[in-house]
Amino acid sequence: MALQHLIYVSTARRELSNAELETLLESCVRHNLQNDISGVLLYGPGNFIQVLEGEAEAVAETYQRILDDPRHHHLIEILLEDIERRSFANWRMGFTRLDDEAIRKQPGFVDVYGPDFQPKRLAERPALAMNMLLSFRENCR
Repeated sequence: MALQHLIYVSTARRELSNAELETLLESCVRHNLQNDISGVLLYGPGNFIQVLEGEAEAVAETYQRILDDPRHHHLIEILLEDIERRSFANWRMGFTRLDDEAIRKQPGFVDVYGPDFQPKRLAERPALAMNMLLSFRENCR
């Protein structure tokens, strides 16, 4: 079966505490191990940006769980495509909490993810979204 990656952005229904984020990540890692999903999740001022990688069926099932998750709304699929190999193969769910300093350090990202963040603007620039996710991967090694 073909490998795919999916990048999406969503808005949190409310700001999540560190404890809530830890619980969410534990659940993600457990699910992703069972379904051979890899990826990274970025959370910053009320929004999630995530890339999921795996077999197409597992990616679709995982994304459906996210669509049904009451912590998210206004989900926008940025990119769904077949891939030759994983970009986050060793990460069952990498995580970074974005703050203003982390946002400012990402070339081009501050323009999209600034104080007037609108998920649709990021959806219009899928290459920027993937480059930003890869940049966080590189900074976390």
